[in-house]
Amino acid sequence: MDLEEAITINRISTQNGPIYLLIGWQAKSFETYIYHEENVWKGKFSSNRLSGFSKNLQMTESAYFAKVKNCLSHQREDYLYELKSGFFYWKRILKSSVIIEGFLPVELEVSPSISRPDLIEVLLALNRHLHEKLGIYKSKIKNIKTEYTKCLKDTQEFLHLKNGMEKALCDKFLNLLNMKKNDIQMLTAYNSCSSVRKKSPTICSTNLK
Repeated sequence: MDLEEAITINRISTQNGPIYLLIGWQAKSFETYIYHEENVWKGKFSSNRLSGFSKNLQMTESAYFAKVKNCLSHQREDYLYELKSGFFYWKRILKSSVIIEGFLPVELEVSPSISRPDLIEVLLALNRHLHEKLGIYKSKIKNIKTEYTKCLKDTQEFLHLKNGMEKALCDKFLNLLNMKKNDIQMLTAYNSCSSVRKKSPTICSTNLK
């Protein structure tokens, strides 16, 4: 899993104001830090909780987990988010009802702040990673352009060579046709002369010349 997929940071609006979700994603679970004003809550969504919610919503675990990741990695207008009474909820808004699609217990962090993940440091690390990834993509694009230019040049040279060979072949074919044509004309004239040779040898000799 790539870094920007393994760690997401999202600003979400709630009834109590905006919160920031820092989530570390794993295969079938995730841990989150919720930043609201000066407070930080920590919680974990376990694989057992994943199994329970997916069964309640009649979804496969992979489909449900993908939906949760999409819901918590981006602010969704069709969802409500609540941080209330030691729980964090995400609820889907339907036309006439609201469905709780998931929640997890969270605890207020009371340990020294140095032990918590620093939001700015995480953002800087993600930024560095994305910058390095962008550099890799730029290098790959440059190599692709170089290969494309080389292939284009080789193709143009091949087409030029192909056209030259076709022209030379056509010229040879035309020359061969002309030679055959001349041979046929001479053979026709010879046959004509042979039929009249006995009658007029002089005319035959003149035609062959």
